[in-house]
Amino acid sequence: MSDELKNILASIFRMGKGSSLSRVEMRNLLVYNLRWFSPEKADRVVESAISSGLVRTEKDGMIVPAFDISSVKLDIDYTPPRDLDLEKMVRPLFERLIDTIMTTGLDRKETVRSINKKVTELNMIFPCAAVFVGIERGADMSAFYPEIENSILFQEGSRVA
Repeated sequence: MSDELKNILASIFRMGKGSSLSRVEMRNLLVYNLRWFSPEKADRVVESAISSGLVRTEKDGMIVPAFDISSVKLDIDYTPPRDLDLEKMVRPLFERLIDTIMTTGLDRKETVRSINKKVTELNMIFPCAAVFVGIERGADMSAFYPEIENSILFQEGSRVA
């Protein structure tokens, strides 16, 4: 996950009142208060933060950091780079799950096949099946839990071909 995205999130949560923010509050801080991004790019920052697992959405819809924002050290005049590429910063969840499982010795094709088999056999969504396969293979999948929780609550997982 990107240190740059963590820096951005730490900045807005420090600026925001309280430990949770709505999507609109996050967007407004990025666009109007900090003047770092256009409204469209600010929306992508918020979506990237959610999909990366760096933040989680509470039952009331408020967003809270999933990391200790006080551990992020920032210069007083911090601003994100102008050429910030969010798509490169946060790779899709399924790719990162597959890569983690591949560290156990499976190749990509066999990893995807194993995950899809669990999806079918156990009627699981893809992220849960990937965690299941990873744990079976001895991989530490715990870093993905907050992100998968968001995936389950707010998106639908599916097979990857």
